[in-house]
Amino acid sequence: MAMFFLQGPVYTRLLSTLILLFNIGTVAAQDHRAAAPSPALLNLVRETLDRNPGVLAARAAVDAAEARVRGADRPLYNPQLEVDAEQSETRTGSLGLSQAIDWTDKRGARTGVADARLSAVQAEYAAVRQRLGGELLAALGRYQAAQALQQLAQQRVALMQRFLDLAEKRRQVGDLSQVELDLARLAHTQATLQLSQTASDLAAAGQDLAAVTGESRRDWPALSADLPVLQAIDAESILTRLPALRAALARVNAARSTVTLRSRERRPDPTLGARAGQERLFRNGDDNDYSLVGLTLSIPLYVRNDFRAEVEVSSAELAQAEQVLQDRYRRARARLLSAADRYRLSHSAWAAWLRTGQPSLGSQVSLLERIWRSGEMSTTDYLVQINQTLDTRTNALEVQGRLWTAWADWLVASGRIDDWLGQTRRR
Repeated sequence: MAMFFLQGPVYTRLLSTLILLFNIGTVAAQDHRAAAPSPALLNLVRETLDRNPGVLAARAAVDAAEARVRGADRPLYNPQLEVDAEQSETRTGSLGLSQAIDWTDKRGARTGVADARLSAVQAEYAAVRQRLGGELLAALGRYQAAQALQQLAQQRVALMQRFLDLAEKRRQVGDLSQVELDLARLAHTQATLQLSQTASDLAAAGQDLAAVTGESRRDWPALSADLPVLQAIDAESILTRLPALRAALARVNAARSTVTLRSRERRPDPTLGARAGQERLFRNGDDNDYSLVGLTLSIPLYVRNDFRAEVEVSSAELAQAEQVLQDRYRRARARLLSAADRYRLSHSAWAAWLRTGQPSLGSQVSLLERIWRSGEMSTTDYLVQINQTLDTRTNALEVQGRLWTAWADWLVASGRIDDWLGQTRRR
């Protein structure tokens, strides 16, 4: 399949049209319906988004941009009141009013710039919320996996302690050699070290979660592993909905409006004025009064500075914004496809574990212990079997943790985290 890369304004206008079309319609779901998040999880997400300083800063940026739009839509020039009084051989007084005229509609260009920048910060605000939601879900997944791994490590220590106690009893009656007893002690020590490591990992995961949410607690909402199977995706339709790309496109529109504004600012605006007054002439002892009426027209002459440099600057900034949009589009597309692949792999691995039936750890351990105690299995083989059983469960829990991280990355990369969480962005 041939691929074509469009450059410059043509690419930008095409991407703008696509975004408009896909925002009008709805994108068909690309996966089976996922299990609905729990109310506890929704409350945590909502509280985190409402309190997070980064989200509040982005919201303040939206408020500032809205105020700039209101300011840009106001008239560009205010009228000027002129009062003139003079006394010599004559006494003259006049009152005038002048008004500069926005001849080239600079006001409209300024409003266009402000509107585009408002669209950009609104999209950036949505992107900040989505990134934070993804960080929260990923951190919850890592914490839940670390918690499960610590519980498994505790079970490992208990099993190794029981194994060591039985080995010491068998050694006392001569059924076990010293080497095998030392091997049992070594296995118990290793299990204790693993428990220490999992406790440290759990503390680190809790710290990361507290950094995202701004609170420290132990009763975090549980995450379900009932996640959907991701079917074939339409990458282009998904990308057109991404807040990060919509923000970059709005920056391009703002830069293009700025070029228009700078070009209009090179054209001088005339100032019209009118004044009326009275003049009293003293001559030969007589006072003669005369009425004065005047009209003025003034036009700035852009001779010493024609403001061409400002137009060149804005044109270069437009080219920069277009290249930034293309760069973000490529990166977002690669991130989307990578997130989809990683989620599919994680989901497939987790589904494979579920298909094995997840045999009971207790029944497996009891069976191995009976065989070992009957002398049909050596101590070394018993340790190999029990460690393989525990390591398999450890790998399964790690896969579950990666599954949630991959799901969070997919939701952010596809811009669908708000849809899944049912969150409504505050306008």
